[in-house]
Amino acid sequence: MTRRPCRPAERATDREVVVVTAVLVAGSEKAAAHRLGLSHSTVKHHLANARSKVGAETTAQLVWILGPRLPEPEGLKVGE
Repeated sequence: MTRRPCRPAERATDREVVVVTAVLVAGSEKAAAHRLGLSHSTVKHHLANARSKVGAETTAQLVWILGPRLPEPEGLKVGE
């Protein structure tokens, strides 16, 4: 049985995607940590792990790569 290569966005865990989403919504790592009930260092750890897994050097690259897995912003309708 041959394994299909995994797309980079699929390498991040669901929890890592939740943390990235929280950083986007909250506007900062510290605010995301507060929102999720985590320490700032835990948020930084999740972001670093996700960047490493998907091959991103920055959080901006991470967001771009994970784009297909991130929820649609509220109030935005597809096709507008």
